[in-house]
Amino acid sequence: MRHGKAGMAIVTLLAIWGLTRAYAQDSLARASAIVTHAEIPRYPALALAGRLTGSVHLRAAVEHGVVVNAKSDSPSRLEILINEAIENVKTWRFAHDATGSFDVIYSFELRPDEGVLPENPRIEMELPTLVKLVARPVKPTCQDCGPGSFIRQPGD
Repeated sequence: MRHGKAGMAIVTLLAIWGLTRAYAQDSLARASAIVTHAEIPRYPALALAGRLTGSVHLRAAVEHGVVVNAKSDSPSRLEILINEAIENVKTWRFAHDATGSFDVIYSFELRPDEGVLPENPRIEMELPTLVKLVARPVKPTCQDCGPGSFIRQPGD
């Protein structure tokens, strides 16, 4: 019986340590996580033209209410989207006493239908954990555009 109480105490201490550590690592995902200012995120024009989509995961550090650092572990093929997400998250402001770190996902999606003219994307934000941009791709305007359309043919 004695070993059971000691074992239970160890399990309890480990659980408390784990919760404390999780809170410290994600301190802005709780009470002080209210974003007081954020610039409107953009779907990069080059990514839109290239029909690049994907989700970007950022880990951001905050000191005195200001995002001081943001890094991504997303695939390098999403570099255009990663750079835009980092640029945007650095515009966020929290309460002056907010210090810690948080994770945020930026989701860049394209609608299945094409438009004739560029238009603003639909933006959904659940700050500080999610930013979702859904854009409508622009239909190519030239009739000869397509694979191989810029290759000079013999006799041209």
